[in-house]
Parts: sequence; C-alpha cells; structure tokens
Amino acid sequence: MKSLRSILNAWLLPVLLPVLFVSAARGADSKPIVSLSSLLAEMTDREAVARMPAPAFVLKQASSHDARKNDPGNPDAWHSNTDYGQFIHTEVNEGRREWVIMEDDGPGAVVRFWTPLLADKKNQVIRFYLDGSPAPAIAANFYDLMRGSGFVPPPFAFVSWNESDLRNQVKAPRKDAIGVGSDLYLPIPYANSCRITLDSAPFYHVINYRSYEPGAKVETFTMADYEAAKAMLDQAAETLLAEQSPSGTVSEKQATLQPGGEIGLDLPRGPASVRDIRVQIDPQDAPRVLRSTILQAEFDDAQTVWCPIGEFFGAGARLNPVRDWWRSVGADGSLRACWVMPYRRSARLSLKNVGDKPVTVKLAAAGGRWKWDDRSLYFHANWRCQLGIRTRPIHDWNYIEIQGLGRYVGDTLTVFSPVKDWYGEGDERIYYDGATFPAHIGTGTEDYYGYAWGMAGFFNSPFISIPQRDSVGQGDWKGYTTTSRLRLRDSIPFRTALKLDMEIWDWTDTQVDYAAGAFWYAGPLATHNREPQPLEAAAPIRQDTGEFRIAGAIECETMTIIEKAPGLRAESQDAGLHSGQWSGSQQLFVQATKTGDFVELQIPVADNQVRKITLYGTKAADYGIVRFSVNGAVAGNDYDAYHSEATTSGPIELGSFQPKDGKLLLRIEVVGTNPASKGARYFFGFDCAVLAK
Repeated sequence: MKSLRSILNAWLLPVLLPVLFVSAARGADSKPIVSLSSLLAEMTDREAVARMPAPAFVLKQASSHDARKNDPGNPDAWHSNTDYGQFIHTEVNEGRREWVIMEDDGPGAVVRFWTPLLADKKNQVIRFYLDGSPAPAIAANFYDLMRGSGFVPPPFAFVSWNESDLRNQVKAPRKDAIGVGSDLYLPIPYANSCRITLDSAPFYHVINYRSYEPGAKVETFTMADYEAAKAMLDQAAETLLAEQSPSGTVSEKQATLQPGGEIGLDLPRGPASVRDIRVQIDPQDAPRVLRSTILQAEFDDAQTVWCPIGEFFGAGARLNPVRDWWRSVGADGSLRACWVMPYRRSARLSLKNVGDKPVTVKLAAAGGRWKWDDRSLYFHANWRCQLGIRTRPIHDWNYIEIQGLGRYVGDTLTVFSPVKDWYGEGDERIYYDGATFPAHIGTGTEDYYGYAWGMAGFFNSPFISIPQRDSVGQGDWKGYTTTSRLRLRDSIPFRTALKLDMEIWDWTDTQVDYAAGAFWYAGPLATHNREPQPLEAAAPIRQDTGEFRIAGAIECETMTIIEKAPGLRAESQDAGLHSGQWSGSQQLFVQATKTGDFVELQIPVADNQVRKITLYGTKAADYGIVRFSVNGAVAGNDYDAYHSEATTSGPIELGSFQPKDGKLLLRIEVVGTNPASKGARYFFGFDCAVLAK
C-alpha cells in the first residue's frame, strides 16, 4: 500500500498543467491591466475560468438578429427570422458611407466575432475605431480577416467547415470557403470606446465583447502592439492546438458495471483541484454507453456534476473522434477532460450505469494544488434531455437556469432529427442577473456554435467542435448532430442569475430529440433547475438515421413512370415541407402547367389478388385538383391538393382493384385548380402507396 506522502506527491507534483504566461500585469495600485498580452495569457490559462474575473466584466453581444424580436409575448415577432442585414446606424467617414454593427463605451474588449463568408462580400472592408479616434485602429478586408488569410492567422481566425483538425489551416488557410462559417478570436481591447463598421450593407454577424467595470485599466489595441506580440501569439497558438500532455494519475478504478452499478474515486483532501479526468469504455458498448453512463462529481459534499459521458466529453451519441481545448474523444473509447475543478476539503468522482445492460469502464483522475480565495468557484456540469419535442409551434427550450454567482463556460448540444430538413434556425436567448429581456439574441443555432448554414459535417478547434454527424451535406440533417461551444474568453460572468434558452425553429413540423450539457462555475450557494434524468439517459440511442417510413410504403418517387404528358417534368423532391414528413424523406413532384397534364405510374405487385390502395400525398399553395384512375377505372374522389402551406395529406383511399398481369397502373391527371391556389397553380406531388389484401 502506498504511503500518504507518496500519494500526495503523486497528486500534487507532476500534474500541474502548463500556463504559458504570468498573470496580467499590475499597476502601482495593484489593479490588473487588461491588454492584448494579458488576454492572450488568459486564453491559455486553464485556471482562469475557475475564478470570478478581475477586473469584473459583463459579456455583451451585438448581432444581426431580426429587430422584430422585441416582445416575448408576441410569437410572430419573437420567432421572426430575418436575422441578416441589420445594423445600428450609418455614418460618413472621409466621404465613405459606413454601416455601424457594434458600438460600446469602454473600457472593454472584443473577444469573439462570427460571420458567414459570402462571395459577393469578398471586397468588403471592416474598420475598428477605438477610443474615439477618427482613424481606424484596424482596417482590413473583412473576408480575408475572418478566414485567417489576413493579418490574423489561425487558430485566432479560421473557417469552420469540414476540417478534421484546425492545425491543417495553420499550414494553409482554406481556399474553398464560400457560404460557410468563419470565426475571429483575436482579442481587441479598448480603454474608452469601440465602434465597428462595414463599408457596405452587412449580412449576418454575431460579436461578443467584454464591458469591464468602471475604472478598469485597459491598454487599447494598436497594430504596433500586435506586431510586438507576435511571438506570444505564436506560442499561444501552439499551446491551444497541442494535445494535452499526460498527467500523473492519483487513482483509477476499472469495473464491469451492472445496471444500477457505480464505481467511485475519493480524492485527497484539499484545498486542491481536479485537472484531468479520464474514462475508458469498450468501443463495442458504444453508442449506448455514451448516454447511459453518468459522470458524477461531489465537491465539499455537494453534487455539482451529473452528466452522461457523451455530452460531458463532447462526443454526443456516437463514438466519433473529436477534440477541443478542454476535452478529447478517441475512436478506441478513450475520453478525457481537463477542466480545472477546485475544492476546499473533499472531492469524489464516480461513474454510474443507469442502463439495462452491463458496461465495462475505467475511471482515472489527476489533480494539483489550488489556493482557495474569495474568487474561487466550483465546477458544474448538468444535463437536460427531452425526447420527441414537437417543432410546432416554434418555442424556446431551456438549457439551464442558475441562481447565484458564477461564470458560464460552455455547452454541448446533441440533436436527433428524423427528417432531412434543417432543425437549427433557432436563436439563443441568454438572460442574466434578473433581466426579463435577453442580453444575447443570436441569429441561428449553427451561428451560436460557430459554423454556418448547416454545412459542417465535422470540425475540431479549441473553441468549437463537431464530431462526424450521421448525415452528410447541407441538405441532409437526419440522425444525430453534436455541436460544442467552449468559452475560453467569451465566458459569461453573472452576479445573481443566468438563464440560457435555445429556440426550437425547424423547417419541418416533426418531432426531435434535444440533449444539452451545460458547463459552468459558481459559488457555494448557487442553485439550478436541472435535476438528474436517469430515465432519459437510459432511453436507447437510435441506431439508424431516423428516416421516417410509412408501414408497407411503396415510394412514388421509385415507381416506374409508364407515360406522362409531353414535356411534363416529374422528379423526386426531398425538401420544402412546413408540416408532416414524407415516407423515405422524398416524394414524386410533378410540375404540371395545365388541365389535362398527367402521369401514369406502375405500382408493383407480386400476384393478381385484389388490393386496397391507399395513397399518401402533399398539399401546397401552388397545387391543383387531380383525378385518379387505376387500370383505366376511376379511383376514389377528385383530390384538391391546395393548402396555404406545404403539408402532407394523410391517407387518400382509392378503393380496391384487381391487378392485370401483375400490374396496377395508377393515373393521376389534373382536372382543375382551387381559386385560392397561387403561382403555378397546377403542381401536384405524391409520397407513397400502401397496398392491403
């Protein structure tokens, strides 16, 4: 058995994680000075988020969100979606008209900037006017600045699109970057004021900036300071992108956990801090083990962590590799987190199996010293899951609500969608310190997580990450998608309360699953609204991509077209529904232009027995009235396919028919149009047929 001294030596000496720089410089009156150098130092200081910031600041946000979002009691306004082209005002500088997209009276610092890259904005110029100077401190090509090909290199400016590792962009910025997200994390401090302008009308943008307490000492950004700090910038980049070096292990346990079983580690007495948690799972137990195995932590006898390991480590519902500043996941089942978790007296970590099958796991932890002071905070990780959320009506979904003092430092969201259509139009709404109106309103879920327009299939960076999602491509979001945002410098301090909602705004009326892990630090008296959810964690992870199928469906888009009107266009369609779902996620879409246009489809059958035919179709604002016949006989009633929004029809009964030579020939012919129909007025679409004996 090891002696207490040897245990303590193993615990305290080898595991202190590297911090690149010393704390912020201090003036003669001992107040910290905020500067480009101090903000770079803070970014790579893993301990910084575990204390309330000094000097204190409020994190603010400027975004292009729809200006109608001003009344939570008015659903049409609150869930409006014109989240682009918004600005504060325009002004004229040196004869130029400029669009102001952010302004603040300091002291402060811009710490995060997101925008999508648009081809027709390639020549747009962005300017940062600091401390009231008529000359901009920064004037740069906006496109180049944001994609990392201007004066700011990756990882402080990068393209968030299908990049397995951001280190690749350090070698060569991406050239194929149009219509995708870009992120700027270079800190830009200012002592008195900041105003950001564009020289043409803006598109989408989200800017996070710190507003420091009055009297805070801030050194305003200059390009001369930037040039002088390049060595520090390079060193910070190297640290941000480096894999975490191994830490000494204080303790580890391995076990096969039966349903309801648990293993735990009691850590050495404090004051101290956990700095490295490792979990090893059997890859063959994935993916269910990622949801049904819960990481728990108690610090000073209070439970502050209850979270499935999938969301805690950033993998979500699939064992796909991913890595950010705090966490990593390997295809071999190795999971690691390097959050700094201080405690004064005692700490216990445990894994619990809430599933119905045994799982084999290993839990290991390492830690280091911690000097507890009045700014020290406890680490929290909480989880909320809701299965089968209706996407209509559009509504806000709460991640977490906290009462007390602390800092919000990140989250991981896993979404399951049964349809291809995009689920993430919804915006974040973040409230803090008792406000009844959100301090932050964003422009879309993907924008909050740093990518754009549903493009990224996988991405690793210190700040945001996406392990490989189930489906690939902008137009297909079936299955699971997991996204993480880690707030290295854009953490949100709060004095009395914080609430984070995400709008559920899906292009389809369907049902989705949401699971969110929220990461935050707080004082000992903090409370929250997230109780453990063992039943949801025990629910099976879906193994397929969630494609909706009507039982017994014969898909119309796969049927042979025997004949159609001359020049008539008929093709499969996989998007555009406002409500309902197509079986197999597609329909046969026929772009008829007049009465008499028709298609004749062959419904395959195995024999000549009589079949009852049920058809499933679509209604839309530009659809007409059609008549059905089967093997030359009229079938069912004329069908009016008009509806003000695109929606599925439900079952359409055509009657029972005898196949001829093993064939059922279905003819669909336009016979008119509804007076309310708009546009083309004669289109029609059909999803599938179901045959019953």
